[in-house]
Amino acid sequence: MILDIIRSDMKEPIFVSDELDLMILEYMVKDASIQFKQLAEILKVDQRTIAKRVGIMKEKKVFKHKIELDWARLGIGISAYVGAETGLGEEDVKKLQDYIQKEPRIIEAYSTIGDQEYFFKVMETDLQSLREEVMTRFEPITAKLASSIISSQIKRQDDVALLHFLRQRGFSQKARKLDSNSQI
Repeated sequence: MILDIIRSDMKEPIFVSDELDLMILEYMVKDASIQFKQLAEILKVDQRTIAKRVGIMKEKKVFKHKIELDWARLGIGISAYVGAETGLGEEDVKKLQDYIQKEPRIIEAYSTIGDQEYFFKVMETDLQSLREEVMTRFEPITAKLASSIISSQIKRQDDVALLHFLRQRGFSQKARKLDSNSQI
């Protein structure tokens, strides 16, 4: 049931990858500047094959070109995860969603299934500013608000490990099955 809800929220069909696609992504995630020629040598395929596969994956929006910022080095020292429930009516839901969209210090926001209706990540320079400038604005438009300040990071997002895991698990065959079942 949850998979059906997640699927219905997807706007585009699943990209059906194979092991070569996953290997290309794995190397590109490790080093975004890797040349197609290098990839072709490592994976023992023609450079044109790499270029074609990467072109298709770009076209299908499998990956995005972006840089990762070290916010602490830029003076943003506080990160918090915030969960919120509304329960105050449609007008307050709209106010909450508008505030989330307009507030630049909220860098991620999600509607969820679980203990909290909404879950978002907030970043600020210090605790006082987080409390006074961001969190207090949530209070009138939420029925329940819970926050957790991040004290240290235990694990960074590891796309390489997940891609490797998916390859080992035979994910591409499972994705093909899912895609063929969804077209029925």
